[in-house]
Amino acid sequence: MFCVNGDSEWRGLGVIESSGVHLTPDYQRFDAEAHFRPAPQQVCDDPRARCGEVLTGKCKPHQCPLFGNTCNPQTAFGALMVSSEGACAAWYQYRQQENEA
Repeated sequence: MFCVNGDSEWRGLGVIESSGVHLTPDYQRFDAEAHFRPAPQQVCDDPRARCGEVLTGKCKPHQCPLFGNTCNPQTAFGALMVSSEGACAAWYQYRQQENEA
């Protein structure tokens, strides 16, 4: 169903070699990107956002200067706050339950 095809840019992580995923020829008829051919989009994240560092475990969500102020569930700024399953959204909702190990 899927095949790896070229490099891909991942929000917060940058370009990763051989990480592009596309539908195989048998499933091309379901590929909305091939059908509609949208213009390429560039993501310009605010340099203060630390989404990539949260994703790679280099910092915790609350260590981002945007967390809880500029970026919160009501006015999500970063990708990790948009979805309720995102690391920052979960941290925001359950942060009072944090225990030091």
